Amino acid sequence: MTLPSSGQISLGDVANEFGYTDGSQTKLGSYRTTNGQGNYPLSVGSLSYSSIDGGGAVPVGSAQIKLSDFRNTQLQTVVNFYGSGKGGTRLNAYNRYSSNSSGDVTVVGNYRSRPTNTSGTRVKIHVNQTIGSEKNSINHCALRTGNAWNAGTTLSVDVGSSGRVQGSGGDGGDGSVNNGSGQPGGSGSSGLGVEYTETAVNIVSGGIIAAGFGGGGGGAGGEQTDKPGTRYAAGGGGGGGAGIPVGVGGEKGQRTSGLSAGSSNSGPGTNASTSGGGGAGTAGDGGGGGNNANEAGGSAGGEGGQNGEAADAGGNNDGTGGAAGGDGSAIRRTSGSIVVDINDGSRVLPNAVAEGVA
Repeated sequence: MTLPSSGQISLGDVANEFGYTDGSQTKLGSYRTTNGQGNYPLSVGSLSYSSIDGGGAVPVGSAQIKLSDFRNTQLQTVVNFYGSGKGGTRLNAYNRYSSNSSGDVTVVGNYRSRPTNTSGTRVKIHVNQTIGSEKNSINHCALRTGNAWNAGTTLSVDVGSSGRVQGSGGDGGDGSVNNGSGQPGGSGSSGLGVEYTETAVNIVSGGIIAAGFGGGGGGAGGEQTDKPGTRYAAGGGGGGGAGIPVGVGGEKGQRTSGLSAGSSNSGPGTNASTSGGGGAGTAGDGGGGGNNANEAGGSAGGEGGQNGEAADAGGNNDGTGGAAGGDGSAIRRTSGSIVVDINDGSRVLPNAVAEGVA
């Protein structure tokens, strides 16, 4: 619980909040230092704590300390998505906090274990690794806050300079068979899913929260018929959409019948890249359409999507080009009643909050 902002505070109140410094007893002066964590300012990942309360209200070192210094202070905890091996795919912050495996939660000061009831506690979900999602469902988020935090928790998502939370890229659609239609590109998925109100989102320079972007549609095929017979030319594959993991380029189309069957020269789409695109990755290109003896031509696949550029549909021909995949969202929330406070929208790509989290 947060200690009161006025009135009397006892040493027992402080110990119940921040932990006992010596078994079942406590010494007020001990709170000026940590229990084995090093001197203040204390670094936890890329976060810095100037004192046990996080804001410098409680003196440190040899400075004079008194009970009134603890008014309106609260326990500070950090959930570890910043250390080596703490990234991954489709993660849930509350689950990591509650499982409390070794190294998953840091309590600033280290005089107590993390509270199972988080009411009145400041919890920072600190990301300084890469966290990705899975493909083809826009609502699927790379990192979810979780929704089981107790009312009164002060919750934030703090993304460091090496942190990246991003939805997956959609795969490119395959090119046509013969003169048929191209296949649609896959949808991208989403970055951060906010399930607790109120949640602050803090991102420092270099960090990013981004959508996964749609895959390009596969190109349509063409045909030409004359006295010797019918020729088909297949469409190219669509390019992959940017994301984590990246969208994979669609397969080139196939000629399965007609003159020159089995020797398609259409091109596959290329995979997206994790680099570029303002930090959110670069889309893959669509493959070229086939050419059958300069008489029948297929259409190119569409380029995949990336930040600021939606995926393209495959080119039309005798068949129809595959539709472009849709983009996911950088941040989603479970409903409109969930409050999300974003400190720097320039690092949220695109800067919008959608509804629906899975």
